[in-house]
Amino acid sequence: MNLSELIEGIGIRERHGFREVGISSLSTDSRSVDKGTLFIAVKGYTVNGHDFIAKAVEAGASAVVAECSVDLPVPVIVVDDASSSVSLLAKRFYGDPASKMFVAGITGTNGKTSTSFLLRSILEAEKGRSGIIGTLGFGSSEKTVSTGHTTPDSNMLFRILDDFVKEGCSSAVMEVSSHSVVQGRIEGIEFDTGIFTNITRDHLDYHETLEKYVAAKEAFARTLVSSGRTKPAGALVYNSDDRYVNEIGERFSGRKISFGFSSDAMVRAESLQADLDGTRFSLVTENGSIGIGLRLHGRFSAYNALGAAGAALTAGVSLKGIKEGLEKVSSVPGRFQVLRTIGGPMVVIDYAHTPDALKNLLGFCRELGAQRVVTIFGCGGDRDRGKRPMMGSIAAELSDKICITSDNPRSEDPGRIIEDILEGTRDSKTETDVVVDRADAIRKTISGSSKGDLIVIAGKGHEDYQILSTGKIDFSDFEEAEKNLMAMEEKD
Repeated sequence: MNLSELIEGIGIRERHGFREVGISSLSTDSRSVDKGTLFIAVKGYTVNGHDFIAKAVEAGASAVVAECSVDLPVPVIVVDDASSSVSLLAKRFYGDPASKMFVAGITGTNGKTSTSFLLRSILEAEKGRSGIIGTLGFGSSEKTVSTGHTTPDSNMLFRILDDFVKEGCSSAVMEVSSHSVVQGRIEGIEFDTGIFTNITRDHLDYHETLEKYVAAKEAFARTLVSSGRTKPAGALVYNSDDRYVNEIGERFSGRKISFGFSSDAMVRAESLQADLDGTRFSLVTENGSIGIGLRLHGRFSAYNALGAAGAALTAGVSLKGIKEGLEKVSSVPGRFQVLRTIGGPMVVIDYAHTPDALKNLLGFCRELGAQRVVTIFGCGGDRDRGKRPMMGSIAAELSDKICITSDNPRSEDPGRIIEDILEGTRDSKTETDVVVDRADAIRKTISGSSKGDLIVIAGKGHEDYQILSTGKIDFSDFEEAEKNLMAMEEKD
C-alpha cells in the first residue's frame, strides 16, 4: 500500500521529508522492522518507541509515524497520539478483517480463557472454523502461538484477524484485558458480542482503584454501541449474578442477554451437579432447554459455559449446536487439570491467582470429600500487594495445610512477598509451611502427602516459566507435579 493512502485520515499534525513510498508491513517494535516497514513510535507503559526510531530506520523502515519531528532520511508523519494511530493504520492496512466475520470479545477478572475455549468449540460445531486469541496464545487450530499478552497490540491483533480470514474462519473469539482497553489496543475492532464473566479485585497495581478497573471494563461494553460503527450494534452477554457486572448490564443501552443461576437470568443453569466426573446442569434459555454434561469441573465452569452459550445465541447457534460444542471441550490448559496416581494424592493444577478465583477453586475442592486439602501458592511480584494477605487468609480458611512459595517474583524479593501473604494467616491455626523455591515446595508437599489427600497448586496454571529478578527460567507446575508423583509411585 502507498504511504499517502495508508495515512489518510489519521490526524496528521506535520509531515517532514514526505514522498510517496510503498509500505509492505507495519511495526511498533524496531526488532521486527524490515525493508518497506512503516515504523510507529509508540510510548508504552515501560518503553518509549521514540528511543528506537534510529534503529528502525537502520533496519530498513521506509517511513516513521511519531509524536515529534525527527530529522531522518525517510518520511516522518507527526501525530498527536501514535498509540491511537496504530489501530487506524492497521485497520486500513489489513482491510478491516473484523468486518468480515463474527467477532466476540470476552472480558472479566476470571474465566476469560475457559469461556473462549467453550465459545470457540460451539461456533465451530455449527458455524465452521473459528480463531482464538487470548492468554494461551492465538490460532485457528488446536495449536496456538503465544503473544506474551492476553490481548496483543493493535498491529498484531489486526494481522492475526487478517490471517484468520485468509484461513477461512467465519468467527474469532478474543479475550479482552482491562489493560488493552485503557491502552487502546482494541480500538477499531467492531465486536458483534461482548461477554462479561465477573469483576473482582485484580490489576490494582495498574488501575490503582477498583472503580477505575470497573470503568475500564465498562469502556469495552460501550464500544458495542458506539457511533460510527459499520456493523450493527453489538450485543452484551453478562453475568447478572455478579454485582459489578450486573450494574454494567443494567446501564447498557443495546441488546443484552443476562446469564447466571438466578431465576430471572435469560440464560441460566438449573439442577447443577459438579464433581470429579464433570459438571451437569439443565441449560435454560428463551429458546428452550437442554441438558448439558460438561467435562470441565466446578460451578465456575458452569458460569463460563453459560456465558459462552449466551454469546452463541447472539450468533444464531441452535441449542443442539451449543450442547455439542460445550460437551466437546475436554480440558483447558492450566484450568483445573487433574493428576492422579493409584497410591498417592490427587493433584490439581489451576491458574487461580486472584482472591475470588482461589476462593472458588478451594471451595469446590472442599466439596470433593478429600482427606485433606493442601494448597501450594504464592503471589506475583511487581503486582497488586493488597491482594496478598487476602489470598493468604482464603487459603488458610479453606485448606487443611498450606505451603506458601514463589510465583513470579520478578524484581521483588520473594521473602517480602511471602511476608505479605503471611499477614493474612496470622490468626489462623492452619498448618503453614514456607518453601521459597517452588520446585522444592511441590516436591516436599507431594512427598509428605498420601492417598486421599488433594493437593492444589494454584497461581501459574498453563505457564511454563518462572520470572525471577535474574530473568525468565523454564518451569511448569504440571511437569513438576507429574515428576514427583511418578517418583512416589516408583518408590511404593
